[in-house]
Amino acid sequence: MLKLPHKPPILFVRNVLSKEDDSAVVDTLFPKIPSLAMMMEAAAQSSCVFGDEDKEGFVISCQNVTLHGKPKGVSFKTHVACRLKNGLLSEIFFESRENDILIASGTLLLMLSK
Repeated sequence: MLKLPHKPPILFVRNVLSKEDDSAVVDTLFPKIPSLAMMMEAAAQSSCVFGDEDKEGFVISCQNVTLHGKPKGVSFKTHVACRLKNGLLSEIFFESRENDILIASGTLLLMLSK
């Protein structure tokens, strides 16, 4: 389990399924069928696999965020990739998959607190 300040029902991350240097697959679970905003939050939470767990982060920008299909359930695999890290800023690409079907994707710019 990752160390996050979130509490249910806002805590969506369950555990890390796999991790490489700059990418990971994280098991995410929602309390109800998620909105696109909830999937974006799950991706932001999942990005803590790349370090700095003691710092809080904030989404400051999003690009090319797309809902590819309508979610049917509450369990997803969130694929995250750190494309750029510069000091307190990180650019994270994400894909949310339900049963290997792409449901949402996009890029988030995150800023960590000092």
